[in-house]
Amino acid sequence: MPCDLREEEEMSFIEIDESRCQKDGLCAQVCPFRLLAVEVGRSFPQAVPGAGQRCIRCGHCQAVCPHGALTLVGQEAGPVFRPEKLPDVEQLTQLVRGRRSIRVYRKKPVERRLVQRCIDLAHYAPTARNSQQIGWLVIDDKEELHRLTNHAFDWMRHLLATDDPRAEHYGVAGLIRGWEKGRDGILRQAPGLVVTFAPAGYGLGTMDSTIHLTTFELIAFSQGLGTCWAGFFQLAAADWSPLRQALALPDGQELTAAMMVGYPRLRYQRLPERRAARVVWRG
Repeated sequence: MPCDLREEEEMSFIEIDESRCQKDGLCAQVCPFRLLAVEVGRSFPQAVPGAGQRCIRCGHCQAVCPHGALTLVGQEAGPVFRPEKLPDVEQLTQLVRGRRSIRVYRKKPVERRLVQRCIDLAHYAPTARNSQQIGWLVIDDKEELHRLTNHAFDWMRHLLATDDPRAEHYGVAGLIRGWEKGRDGILRQAPGLVVTFAPAGYGLGTMDSTIHLTTFELIAFSQGLGTCWAGFFQLAAADWSPLRQALALPDGQELTAAMMVGYPRLRYQRLPERRAARVVWRG
């Protein structure tokens, strides 16, 4: 029978099945904040003072136990990890090197269930202290995408009209001329846009979102989709209030990153080379 650890007020968040626990101390070793103490071979895991409040519920302690003896109260253990299911190096090479930034899309809309599948898996990407504060906004309505893109071009027109040095740097004059002729140099007429957001003032929102969307684009590529970071759109949203208002993010949230998504119109046949990585070794 599972029993609570000592100091119930501290340990109500975790349970140990003493019939399974081998007192090997793996849970204590893996805890990023050293909230568990074990005398290997002699005692069951015990909480340090304040552990219940300091635990970020990352699940490391639960995941590392080979005996299934530890349970985080209110958090499922999840399926068994099967290392034999991991892709080999050749498969990873095709995934990582084969991913391209797609700027030419088919008009075919992306099925929502497919985007949802990519998000559900990408949401397992790490966040600072397991805060899980990243939210997702998916826009797949053609008219809405056109409206938002036009707001972004209004921002570019403002840069040009005010002689902002970024106008020349970004080449906005040519982009605006292209837009007026029906070419979209911001969202590339992608059928979908994925936006991540986080609480305003959360200092690591951009980092967490970058990790999430990087994971998302690799998953999307494996599902036959193409993606491209929407840098101009992200810059415009940060600088142009009409675009932020049009996005209508939940109260207290701010855009942290944006990515186009759709079915690639073209198929790439080779894995382009890159310059050698710049690596400095110290030791």
